[in-house]
Amino acid sequence: MSGVLVYWVPDGKDRMRSLKLTVCTDEDRGGVSSVRRKRLSRLLNEAARQGGRLSYRDLSMIMLASKATLKRDVSYLKRMGFEIPMGR
Repeated sequence: MSGVLVYWVPDGKDRMRSLKLTVCTDEDRGGVSSVRRKRLSRLLNEAARQGGRLSYRDLSMIMLASKATLKRDVSYLKRMGFEIPMGR
């Protein structure tokens, strides 16, 4: 199973940029927090490769998780040595 989402983010003053984001893949296996962290890292890196940035608000809407949970996950991933490209 694979799922791709086209998500729009601001790009400059009055412009929007579309990002193609992989919301789920067959490799998303494990516990709930493990899968959420894999997805979080993948989404942020895909957005960065396309020249976009995702905010905690964006991620919260895409992943259906609270901002507090996502902030904890980003902090955890950074401690584990992952580079996390965050937006506004």
